[in-house]
Order: sequence, then structure tokens, then C-alpha cells
Amino acid sequence: MKKNIFIFVNLSISLLSVLLFLQLTCITYAEEEPNERKEAETETESAPTKNIYELDKILIEGERVYSTASSRIIRDFDLNVRPVSTAQDMLQFAPGLVIAQHAGGGKAEQIFIRGFDADHGTDVAISSDGIPVNMVSHGHGQGYADLHFTIPELVDSIDVFKGPYFARHGNFSTAGSVMYRTKDRIDGNLMKVEGGAFNTQRFTGMFQIPTISESQNAYFAGQYYTTDGAVESEQDFQRFNLFGKFNIRLNEISKLSFSASSFSSAWDASGQIPQRAIDNDLITRFGSIDDLEGGQTGRQNLNLTYTLIGQDNSLFLLRPYFSRYNFKLFSNFTFFLSDPENGDMIEQTDDRTILGLNSEYQYKRTIFSIQSTTSVGGGFRSDDIAVSLWHSPNRRRLTQSVNSGIIERNLYLWAQEELIINPKLRFQIGLRGDYFTFNVEDHLDTVMNETNILPHASGYAQEAMLNPKFNIVYSPFASSDVFLNFGTGFHSNDARDVVIEKTISDLERTYNRQGLDSGQISEQLSQMNFNLEHAGISTLPRAIGSEIGTRHSFWNRLSFGVAFWWLELDEELVFVGDAGETEISGKSQRVGIDIEGRGQILSWLWADVDVNLSRGTFVDEPSDANQIPLAPRVTSTGGLTANHPSGFSTSIRYRHIGDRPANEDNSVTAEGYTVVNLGLSYTNGNNKYFINLENLFNVDWNEAQFDTESRLRDEAEPVSEIHFTPGNPLNIQVGFSNQF
Repeated sequence: MKKNIFIFVNLSISLLSVLLFLQLTCITYAEEEPNERKEAETETESAPTKNIYELDKILIEGERVYSTASSRIIRDFDLNVRPVSTAQDMLQFAPGLVIAQHAGGGKAEQIFIRGFDADHGTDVAISSDGIPVNMVSHGHGQGYADLHFTIPELVDSIDVFKGPYFARHGNFSTAGSVMYRTKDRIDGNLMKVEGGAFNTQRFTGMFQIPTISESQNAYFAGQYYTTDGAVESEQDFQRFNLFGKFNIRLNEISKLSFSASSFSSAWDASGQIPQRAIDNDLITRFGSIDDLEGGQTGRQNLNLTYTLIGQDNSLFLLRPYFSRYNFKLFSNFTFFLSDPENGDMIEQTDDRTILGLNSEYQYKRTIFSIQSTTSVGGGFRSDDIAVSLWHSPNRRRLTQSVNSGIIERNLYLWAQEELIINPKLRFQIGLRGDYFTFNVEDHLDTVMNETNILPHASGYAQEAMLNPKFNIVYSPFASSDVFLNFGTGFHSNDARDVVIEKTISDLERTYNRQGLDSGQISEQLSQMNFNLEHAGISTLPRAIGSEIGTRHSFWNRLSFGVAFWWLELDEELVFVGDAGETEISGKSQRVGIDIEGRGQILSWLWADVDVNLSRGTFVDEPSDANQIPLAPRVTSTGGLTANHPSGFSTSIRYRHIGDRPANEDNSVTAEGYTVVNLGLSYTNGNNKYFINLENLFNVDWNEAQFDTESRLRDEAEPVSEIHFTPGNPLNIQVGFSNQF
């Protein structure tokens, strides 16, 4: 730990030395008009908190975008007028993105988007102030993205990019990317107290630090949250967040920003319960089979950002970052299926350090009458990881099935060219190159006994990939855009899968040289718990996507967009963290329609609606067994928001997800739901009073659902059926805040 911090500090000092040199050598490039510099700066750094609520102003001030669903304009509108709950809930600002929690509140939410059950983030790249949130080769699942380290009141903007069409987004950005940016400054000090049903309490403090110079700004924030949840066995979920940010304008052309954050949480969970246990009156909807599930996690981030404005409004950005992360999770999905005497509870752990660097350079020029903006970037991410999996009934360790040390590196370069031919026609062409190295030390590689039946391999592997991007926008009118998008992207496989695949391929070559036939090779591999079918599977499965869409604004009060999209994903290996096993996920294809609208009915009343239709299937499977389990087919969100000049505000919102197949042959259905929430508030000077009613109509709904084979203690045979986590019933949360 000390060594990693020492490396980060030394790297930061070295970078600062280089930056000071650049600052001195580039000062002659700052001859532009101040308003031009300001315009360039806003493309890279977050602006102060804005109180812009008129839709026409937002439409005018927002930057022009290159796809229907990837609109910074619309996201700013949502952030300004929709009530904010948690940073994880704010993911649902992306149209068609729905989340589900199924482990006591402390675990990263399950994400559904564009026909993907993206697990906890496998196909959605998420970042906060440039720091990647997704975890590679995670102990629970590839791409695990836990945003709970972010205090939602500090989020200044959210950029949403749907599809693999943009060069600056790399690993996990197959279905899309979501970028959070925290505020550079806060509007004074704030104290906020909230509480309500299920013994829920949240305390938030935000403090603007006085500085002696206008060129400096600093603030500090903390938040404590606790709840027992709606379940009968108290969750005792507690989370504490700290965040601090310091900004200094070094001179007229350069700025330095440093932030540090830390969070830690722990919880108990009631898990996913089988429907038959309720039908047989063993438990209620809010009961549990094994209430010893739960976990603990924490993350600390250090982030340094340097921004420099050069000649002709060119921009240079450099961002080194460091993260320390830990995770421990106890789960029991199958109860007494594998171990009828002790139970099946497992324990997963993940401890890692992350060191990374993002850089970007952008410059503009005019070629004949064509306006050109060239952006180039590059960087690296380095993860040093220790992961393990234990059979731990009643949270007591019995046997270990996974114990690996992983070193995973990703280096990348990207370039993007934007060409504005005329006010009606724009092009964006991009290319991204990624290079990965994987190094796995499997500490159980030499252990061969009856309790260790999983494949194990130590070794290394490497893979490189190029991904082209192409976007075109035609604007027949000032208020209308037509988009055509194409691009390829990827998400990486777990390093353990990558090394196991390479080991199998190497052994297959060796046995071929020895003259063994395919049957003999399979026999040799099976003795080592290897599966020959895993040989040759992509290390970096590629996604190919395209989209056509349009967006229109009417009377500066209504915005409407529709997009038709298609996405195909290569065959891949999936490391199942809960079992320590590897499964093959076949080639898949998804198609869909995204529809969204935003409208300002009165000066103080807004309406919004998103409707998303999709269909996903496995390409090479028979028609009666080609459904993608849990892939959403219909999702929709929307509502009315009122911010009256008198100080009263109201928001009523709905969230809907339709029925979807829970297995490949669609013989089991994950039931859909519609939940309505109501929020009321009153602002009087610096004081704000609010009340929120969740699940206004008190419907029974299942937040997370899985088709799982399990066995209860007294059952002779296992049963495969829906297991679910119940959604919260009607409950009330109230609060008070004071700004000073």
C-alpha cells in the first residue's frame, strides 16, 4: 500500500514538473480573446452548478452531439429538474437503463440496457471524473461497477453515450458509457438530514473552504447513510463517504485540480428467495432462507487533473489517478444443493490497487471552408489484484476453490477527427487501439484433490485490438438532426479465463505434436478439469454496432428523439465468480428502438418519457433455445416535475420493465413491474423541506429475479424456478436541508 502511494506521489510530482515547464513554454499561445478561452475550457472541465431550467436555454447552450441517445443536452435537463437520490440511481438518467439491487444495498446494482443483462457493468463503461469505476477480473463478476463511493449531491453533470461509436471510450463500452463529473465548486455550505421507514437515515454535509485568492477554490463533503431495509432480518446497512476537491488556476491558460475520496460500507442481506418457499408458507415475501448473507467493501481514490489551453484554442488534459479497493461478499444462492449438511454459502474477496493515466490533446483548424477538430488521446490502466473464493457456510471457511494473484495492464491510443462541412453536415471519424497483458498466478495450480475440481492455470497472455468509429450528422433544419452511427468496441474477458484458454491452446498444440487424436486430447485435458471447447475463444470479444436516429426540437419547449439500433457481440468466455467456473457465451445479436421526449409545459412544469424496445437472441442456437436470459424487452421511465416560483416542488415518476425470459427456452418468465414514486418539497429562503413516497401504489414487485436451481433443507430433490429479491413496499422518507 505505502509503495503504491509512493509511486503515485512520485508520478504526480514528475508530471507537475513537466506541466510547469509546458506552462512556461506555452504562455505565448494565450493570445486569444478571453471568451474564446472560456468556450474551449468548458469542453474539458466541469462548469459551476447551473440554475438553468428553461428547456430552450439548455438546448441552445448544450454542445452538439453525434447520436440520438448520447445527448449531454438532455442529461443536463434531467439533472436540473429531476429529483436526485443516489449516484447509482442516477444511472437511470440514461434512457432504457434500469438497475436492480439484490444484496442488501451495499453490492453494486445489476444493470439492464439495450437488450443486455449487463450483470454489474460488463457492457456499460462507467467513470467518475475520469477514474474508471468498472473492475476488470473482479472476484464477483467481470466489469463490476460500484458507484457508491460517489456523493450524489456533488454530481455536476452526466454524459451518456449509447453504443460503441466513440473513440475515447474503451473497455466495457459495448452497450454504452456513462461519465460522471463532480462539481468544481459548491454554492455555499449545506447541511442535510433525511430519514424514514426501515430505520433509514442519511446525513450530508458540504462545506466551501474559504480561500484568500479568487484563483483557488476548495470544498469538502461527507455523508453517512444507514438503513435496515424492508426485510424481516435487518440489513444493518451502513455507509460513510468523504470527498474533497481543490482547484487552482495557475494562470490564464492552465488549471490544476486535485480530489480525494474514501468510502466504506458493510451490510447483511436476505438474499434471493425461492417462490416455492412463499407458496408453502415457509417465509413471507420479505423473509429469508439464509440471513447470514452480506458483505463489506471500500474504495479510496486520488485524482489529479491538469488542463492547459494552447494556441488557437487547443486543449491539453493530463489526469493521473490512483485507487485502493477491497471487497468481501457472502452469498448463498442454492441453499443446500451442493452441501446438504452445512449449506452452500460462498465467500468472495477482491483486493486491488489501480494506477492509471488519461491524456488528451485537441486542436482546431480550418481546411479550405471545412472546420476540423482533431482529438488524440492515450493512457494506461494497471490493476494488481488478489481474488479468492471460499465455501464458507455460516461465514466460516471450509474449503478454497479460487486463490489467484492477477496483474492486468491496458495501454491505449485513440484519435478522432470531426469535420464540419457546412452547418448542415458533420462527420466524426475515429480509431482506437488497445493492448492488454494478463499475468495470473494461480496459487491452487498444483493442488489436485477431490475438493479442487475446477480448472487452474498460471501463466500469461496478451491481446491487441483496433476499433474504428464513424458518425455522420445531417441537419436539414436548425432544430432537427439525423444521425447515422457505426462502430466496433469490446469488453475484456476475465484474466483467469484468458490464461486458461491460452493454457488449453498450448496443451492442444503440444498433444498434436505428440500425435494424439482429438478424443485423446480431450481425455488428457479433462483430467486437468479443462474443456477443449474453450480453446480459441476471443480474449477481447468484439461488438459491432450501428444506429440510425433523429432528434427534433419544437418551439424551444419540446425535444423528441428516436433511434433504431443493432448490435452483435462475439462469442466469449464468462468467468462465473459465484462458482469459480467458466462458461461459453455464444454469439449474440440485439436490435431495438429508443424513443425519448422532454417537454416544458409551463415555465415551472416539465414532462419527460423514455420508451425502449429491444430483442436479443443467441445467433447459433436453435429457435426454441436462443433467448438471452433476463435481457429486457420493454423498459420505460417518465414523469412530471414542477418547480413553482412559490417554492413548492413536486415530482411524480414511474419506472416500468416488462416481462422477459429468465432462461434460454423462455419456459420461465421474469415478471415485469411498474413502480410509481412521488416527491414533494418546499423551499423557503435557505431552508428546504421535502417528503418522498416510494412505491406510491404499494404494488408487489420483484426487483431482481433469476432462474436458479436450489434445494431447501428438507427437500429430497432440487428445484429450478424463479428466485427473487422483493422491491420495497410503500414507504415514506422525509428530510430537511439548510444552505448557509
